[in-house]
Amino acid sequence: MSEKLSQGQEKFGADERKWRDVGTGLCVLDLYEENGRRFQLVRLGPNGRIFAHRHAGTEVIYVVRGSIIIDGIRLHSGDVLTAPTGSVHRETWSAEGCELVVECSPNDDLLRS
Repeated sequence: MSEKLSQGQEKFGADERKWRDVGTGLCVLDLYEENGRRFQLVRLGPNGRIFAHRHAGTEVIYVVRGSIIIDGIRLHSGDVLTAPTGSVHRETWSAEGCELVVECSPNDDLLRS
């Protein structure tokens, strides 16, 4: 159960939310969604992959731990990647696994690889 705080704030405990197994070693925890923006934690297991997708809005990725390769660019813990509306991520994977914080549009289009 969430805790209502002053000024309309709301606090959730990590165990109050449910991770979704999306497949290919990918698990997603939806944290918040409002005004066409989605905020998520993403866990990618060793050799996990994220399906190719086109961004319906700006995507911001922060690498919490591990590393990830996005279209040939390796990101490490502490790195941030921004992708503009309309851009495409075709090949996204992690050899050792990683955890990400992602802000994106809930309307991104999955593409056939």
